Amino acid sequence: MLEKELDLFSVQINQTFLWERIRISVFREIAQKKGRGQAHTQKDKLKDYVHGFGLWLKNIIHRNPYFTGEHNFLFIGHQRRKLEEDGYWWDIYCDPIHEQGKLDYIHLEMPYLLSHRIPAKTENLRYLELIKYGGTLQQKLGLRSPSLPDDIISQLRDVEAEIRRRFDVEVDIVLEAREALHIRNITLPWYERLLERVNPEVVVVLVSYENKTLIEACKRKEIPVVELQHGVIHDHHFGYSYPDDKIKTTFPDYLLTFGAFWNENTRFPIPDDRIIPVGYPYLEEQLDRYDDIEPSEQLLFISQGTIGRELSQFALKVHEDDRVDHEVVYKLHPGEYDRWEIEYPWLVESDIQIIDESEPPLYRLFAESSAQIGVGSTAVYEGLCFDLQTFVFEADDADVLQPLVEDGTASMVRDIDELARQLGSSATNQFDHERFFKSDSVANILEELVRIRDTQRVKR
Repeated sequence: MLEKELDLFSVQINQTFLWERIRISVFREIAQKKGRGQAHTQKDKLKDYVHGFGLWLKNIIHRNPYFTGEHNFLFIGHQRRKLEEDGYWWDIYCDPIHEQGKLDYIHLEMPYLLSHRIPAKTENLRYLELIKYGGTLQQKLGLRSPSLPDDIISQLRDVEAEIRRRFDVEVDIVLEAREALHIRNITLPWYERLLERVNPEVVVVLVSYENKTLIEACKRKEIPVVELQHGVIHDHHFGYSYPDDKIKTTFPDYLLTFGAFWNENTRFPIPDDRIIPVGYPYLEEQLDRYDDIEPSEQLLFISQGTIGRELSQFALKVHEDDRVDHEVVYKLHPGEYDRWEIEYPWLVESDIQIIDESEPPLYRLFAESSAQIGVGSTAVYEGLCFDLQTFVFEADDADVLQPLVEDGTASMVRDIDELARQLGSSATNQFDHERFFKSDSVANILEELVRIRDTQRVKR
């Protein structure tokens, strides 16, 4: 493996391990240059900065986290919120915990697509523009710019050459390293001041690999960090899966997973006893909400930007094939909403039902359907909880759902013939709900968070 052969995990500058800072972005860039689609719309950096600076001015008083008091728990929520039937935009991973628990918390979030969704369900909410865009301004001014020693540059150039040889693509590793270190140098003091202000006993994050500098600040101040699982975790996910005996200094201290299956599925860089199955609160709520809906002969396609071109073309073939009597519904990922008409023009010209907004909700679509097909989405696992006949379309990232195929829960399909032959068969899946999504999730999460907090109090 490239990482082991080049000993990349040992590369460090001033005790900052460099490879873990850029690992996931490097592999994403390789994948995109090899033709993989984009999960989310690419940002216009200038537009992002200009609008972001406006957000910063707008929320510098009203939602400034540095004006808050002390709290036992600090949550860094998910940027993408979901509009629910109550008219509020929910952080679906954190709000069920806030709503049912009685934790003393403050909840922080970054903007998503240059905005914050309002009205937000979350109480005690603050925004992180001051760090994100204040840091960007300092970066553009060249403040705290890192210096890379010649031997490190030489080593990174060797990595570039090896990537060029193996994958036939150009990736500027030196530039990636400079930018990652620059952002780290700028934002680390901001995060440290934030932690001093809030003085939390526990920090809870979503998407740990997007919060590496915050986690570093927490470790410096000996504050335990807990990550809540937010999506598929698998053995090829560069944010979580690490080679045997390798550590990641900016990995959370604890990872609370949806169920035992996810614990077994990856080589994590923390001890096994700190990877704890707790469940998925939002999924539990949705299963209860749509329990009385009768399904129809409807085949639900679960899209993702990374494989949307191939999957949408296949959906059109299925829709037009006389052997398929199911109604075809194509559910776009939120990251595709604003660009699918340009990137998938064949869908525009078809009469397939396209879902390109939050309504109807994904879980209602699950409840109304009898079958689903996807490639590597967490949603496919969730759809199994609604007893859907499940197919995995063979494309890049299909290995994410391979465990479902291996145990007979799902069927791999390569073409319309295979799908038409199997769709609607009476075979029942063997999905073990509890193994993938542990029940009583909110109670489990609150129990673990309180236990970690109490352990921290003893240490202090």
